[in-house]
Amino acid sequence: MRKIIQWRWPLLVLWLALAVVLTVISPNVNDILHERGQDPLSADSPSKVAGELLQKMNKTVGRSDLVIFYDADKLSNEKMSNIEAGVQALRDQKEKLGITDLIDPFSSPEAKSSLVSEDNTTLMVSFTLDIKGRSVDEIQDQLDSALKDVKVTYYLSGEDFIENDYLKASTAGVEKSAALTVIFILVVLILMFRSVVVPFVSLAAVGVCYLVSMGIAAQVIDKLNFPVTSVTQMLLVLILFGIGTDYNILLFNRFREELAHGKSTDEAILISYKTAGKTIFYSILTIFFAFACLSFSNFGIYKSANVVAIGAVILVLEIFTLTPFILKVLGPKLFWPSKNVNGHKENRLMGSLAASSVKRPFITVIAIIVLLVPVFLTSGQKLSFDQIAELGDNYPSTKGFGLVAEHFTRGQALPTTVVIEGKNKLDNNDAFGVIDSLTNSIKKLPGVKSVSSVTQPQGEPIDDFYISSQTAEVTKGIDASKDGVNQVKNGLDQMQNGLTGTEDFSQVAQLVSGTAQVKDGYEQITSALNQVSSGVGDGASGAEQLEAGIAKLHDGMKQITAQTGKLSSGLKQLQQGYTSAQSGFDKLAAGLPDVQSGLTAMNGLIDKLGASHSELQSDADYTTLKATGQQLSTALASISSGMTTLQQNYKQLNSSFASATGGLSQLDAALDRISSGLGELEQGAGKLADGLKQGSSGSKEIAANMAKLNKALGDIQNGQEQLNNGLGKLSGGLGQLKTGLQKSSQGLGDISDGLGKTAGFLNQMGTTKTFFIPSEALSNESFQKAEDAFMSEDRTLTKMIVILNEDPYSPAALDIIEKINDTVDTGLAGTVLDGAVHGATGPSSTTYDMNKAQVASFNSTAVIVIISVFLVLLLVIRSFWPAVYIVLSLVASYYVAMGASKLVTEYIIGADGVSSFVPFFSFIIIVAVGVDYSIFLMMRYKEYGVLDHREAIVRSARGVGGVIISAMIILGGTFATLIPSGLVLLIELAAAVIVGLVVLTFILLPMFVPALMAVQGFLQDKQAKNQESHE
Repeated sequence: MRKIIQWRWPLLVLWLALAVVLTVISPNVNDILHERGQDPLSADSPSKVAGELLQKMNKTVGRSDLVIFYDADKLSNEKMSNIEAGVQALRDQKEKLGITDLIDPFSSPEAKSSLVSEDNTTLMVSFTLDIKGRSVDEIQDQLDSALKDVKVTYYLSGEDFIENDYLKASTAGVEKSAALTVIFILVVLILMFRSVVVPFVSLAAVGVCYLVSMGIAAQVIDKLNFPVTSVTQMLLVLILFGIGTDYNILLFNRFREELAHGKSTDEAILISYKTAGKTIFYSILTIFFAFACLSFSNFGIYKSANVVAIGAVILVLEIFTLTPFILKVLGPKLFWPSKNVNGHKENRLMGSLAASSVKRPFITVIAIIVLLVPVFLTSGQKLSFDQIAELGDNYPSTKGFGLVAEHFTRGQALPTTVVIEGKNKLDNNDAFGVIDSLTNSIKKLPGVKSVSSVTQPQGEPIDDFYISSQTAEVTKGIDASKDGVNQVKNGLDQMQNGLTGTEDFSQVAQLVSGTAQVKDGYEQITSALNQVSSGVGDGASGAEQLEAGIAKLHDGMKQITAQTGKLSSGLKQLQQGYTSAQSGFDKLAAGLPDVQSGLTAMNGLIDKLGASHSELQSDADYTTLKATGQQLSTALASISSGMTTLQQNYKQLNSSFASATGGLSQLDAALDRISSGLGELEQGAGKLADGLKQGSSGSKEIAANMAKLNKALGDIQNGQEQLNNGLGKLSGGLGQLKTGLQKSSQGLGDISDGLGKTAGFLNQMGTTKTFFIPSEALSNESFQKAEDAFMSEDRTLTKMIVILNEDPYSPAALDIIEKINDTVDTGLAGTVLDGAVHGATGPSSTTYDMNKAQVASFNSTAVIVIISVFLVLLLVIRSFWPAVYIVLSLVASYYVAMGASKLVTEYIIGADGVSSFVPFFSFIIIVAVGVDYSIFLMMRYKEYGVLDHREAIVRSARGVGGVIISAMIILGGTFATLIPSGLVLLIELAAAVIVGLVVLTFILLPMFVPALMAVQGFLQDKQAKNQESHE
């Protein structure tokens, strides 16, 4: 110390030079924080993995943000047009602005329902923002410039803007707190020392320490990539100014006390550092270890507080190198204008508390424990991760988000994205089936509003892409085909029953024979007429013969006409039947290609089903179904070929029927005319017999008519012979037709049975909703758009967008994220995507990972801190049980602080829960700083080593009680300066630390620790007495 006093001026120059140089070259920690953001998670966190996958998938860097347009009087068409122009301006400048994936209701009408509120007052535009090394404030200015012509009120919100406002609020809170801290310390030190020199000197020394510490910390953060958060600088300011001032109070008081004892300045300095300096060194040592232990934390925000360890090292160097300069140069003038150079007075309050505790130690211990038990039981914290709630509606980003929450849902503004990276391409039915199943599983989770994926791009299943729907359509077609086949089969059966195979056409032969006889009779009549014509005058005998022949001919002609009519009628009915049959054959032939196509599609679907579900290959029903389908297809092909041949023969047969029917019709008409002519002829022959002698002119006319009749009969006979020959051929073909109809009917029956079995199997399959996209749909333009939107370009990555019903930062949302992660793990296991890299990203997922990481880190780090503090205490006081008592007191004060923080949060602030960072930082501050007060007490206790332990602890409490109370007031007041910041986190932290320090200072240290030491002493004394009595 003498060397330090001797080299005081060079040391002063060195400190000032370090402070100036480090401040000048120091990078701006706030800029680093804004550039990096608060990223407390490790690289293997699911949300971090998912974020990297999402960037890889989209080939973009950035986070999701929003522009919210709002008009309480509703967005009119004119305002909509104005907004559309503004959005187009963003789109035109998107490269400059760093905007990608811009989604608005104008260019994406299908998204209008999710981007425009139902009351038409609020419109959202979402986009991904790439910072590109810019500050968020700079980006906001650029966006405002692009939207300068928009007359509608708008807000920029989303992850980047909310976090930026939170960091700005934190920075403003720290700056305000620093100014208030300086003012508070000045006031307290002036009141305490009645001096205007001590406050400024103390602040100057601590200020130099802070500048050097912050300069080194900034370099470490920048060059060594140490973590930095919004609490880093705040903790350094509060701890250094708080405990630095406390140590100065302890040192200055001891220095003043030594001066009062008549010591010289140098002697007073040496004695002060030999006593108080040792206490300060041990106290700083505990703080150093406590905050250095945070380096072992795997949670970035906790780890960021380890810069306080740097500050602790610089502080101990400052106290042992710079403060001696102040004491040496100023000496007694340090306390000017106060004339009181006496040391710090004893504190009666602390002495009384300690005395009453050691007097009734058991009652004191029991009473304190009884009071602490309910505190322990009710100190459980409901944590809040909601930065938006902490900020309130005082910032544009939170105002905009509030509008989204009011007119949409909070989950819609900040959705969760599940990202999956497969080992191979995912654009196949196997992968799509897993993705769709996963989509439906997540959708069923309570609290999930909707899930969009490549298989459900609009958040709803596409029915045509499911086997149940596809099999239903196929089953309908099969049922229809079965009905058609059964109808055709019934028609064939009726035709078959109508054909005997031995149709009797003998009447036609009789008709031909009768016609020949008629013709012979006509020839005889003609010959007779010729004879009459040649010699009418030969006599009446020829006329009588003529009249008799005509009468016979007339009777025969009547019989022929009757038979011909019957034959014509029967032939017409037969032709109608065959024509109807041909129509049925034509319909059957026309329907067979559709049936064949349906069977082909069905067989293809069966094959794809087997490929998608390999377990079916060993299923007997599936094997039978597949074989039946193939047999049906082969049989149907044969039937189709036979039907073609049958159609051709049937058409020829119907053509012959048509010819025969036409001939019969002509014959029937001719016979009618002949019969009528014969009647007239008979009458004429009678008249001829009565008056042949009247002249030969009539006989000539009759002869001419008879020649025409004779020629017509020849034509009729030829037609009848052709009809007889055609009917003979027809009779032979009808047997073959009947055989073919029987085979066709049997084949159609087999087809009907097969279709029935197939429909039954497909109906059973239809009960399972399995995704299966037809090959033609894979190339469909609409599905290609879905793939582009939800998959990477190489189709190895896919994403699902999950919108929650809950607030993204709420505990309920975190529970949902946990279930989503479990669902994804389970849904991928044992599938073609087993082993795929996956994760969920977004505010809810990030917050869930942060909560999980910080809880685990809290537990492990707290143990390390407690052990390190305990070891330092053992080193300082060299006694095991007092060190244990002090650690118990520190832990108890922490639980009381958490209980108080809970009350402040619920009943004063009205928040839903304690800010998530408050428990840990309250713990580390209370333990690290509280152990200082314990060391103050125990170091003085060691000075009374010759006294009884009860008396020693009482004197110690009385002697350093004032210092401890002063230190508590300084540090508590320093944290109280956080309250005006308005930030919930800082208010809750201040409340917790203040309450913890008050309880530790006035209850646990002066009462609980002395009482426990007294109990221990009582037990030791009793044990000693017992040993003496036994001896």
